[in-house]
Amino acid sequence: MIRHITNDELARYRADGVAKLPGFIDAEQVAAMLVALDEQVANPGRWVTKSHYHSDRAFGLGVPELRDYLLDPVLGENVARAMGSSSARFFFDHMFVFEPNTPVDDHYWHQDLPFWPVDGQHVVSIWLSLVDCTPESSALKFVRGTHTEQRFYPPLGFDGSPMVGDLGELASHAIDVRDLFHEHQAPPFHENPEQHGVIEFSYEAGDAVLFSTRIVHSSGGNRSLTDRRVAYSARYVGDDARLVLRRGVFQDPALLPEEDQPFEIGAPLTSRRYPIVYEAHRK
Repeated sequence: MIRHITNDELARYRADGVAKLPGFIDAEQVAAMLVALDEQVANPGRWVTKSHYHSDRAFGLGVPELRDYLLDPVLGENVARAMGSSSARFFFDHMFVFEPNTPVDDHYWHQDLPFWPVDGQHVVSIWLSLVDCTPESSALKFVRGTHTEQRFYPPLGFDGSPMVGDLGELASHAIDVRDLFHEHQAPPFHENPEQHGVIEFSYEAGDAVLFSTRIVHSSGGNRSLTDRRVAYSARYVGDDARLVLRRGVFQDPALLPEEDQPFEIGAPLTSRRYPIVYEAHRK
């Protein structure tokens, strides 16, 4: 149901920070996953977010049709190869649904990693399109090569305000990372895409894109009057991933270890919330 990535796709990912994966899953699996995601929209989970689009996260392990995909060993081997890691652990899943005619006033250029309580080079995403999708209908676009940069743009909400979360009892664990962030927000890369190396794709249902969680990316909202955009992201971590909490920056609480398991800055992600998907020595 899931194909292996090719060496050419792997080389493209390592060079650009992103690689399109045409025909990543077949039509039968697309149909089954669409049904599961529509059910999730109708019955959202604890971590649903509704603004101008529908977002839900950290729910897929409880849905058989999604769990089979998320924990598929071929998918695990794919992401382990991409990360250059001997293992791959599932981190979390994330659904994004833009209904027709859901424009966004401006592009939301950002990097994913600063939002998450994890650090390391071995953190990767596979964004799966479950419908045909073009830049007009909110296909992802990326700034080539920005996965190699050592600094992040400040995490902002869609209204442009800083995203600062309440860490509660874990606040004492947070570390100062101000020197890792630019003092300014991400520039409008879409206004001069050729100069900045912006890459954009169109997708058929079942196509995916593999990308580093450090790469700058965005979508411009769904401007199609007839087509909705349904995308499903799966995130994985490898050998060097470690838990972290960044002071003064939103850290998604949905991604923390189970509450009955101790939290330690710099510890590997061994919580049962992050199941092993692939280990090279068990292949």
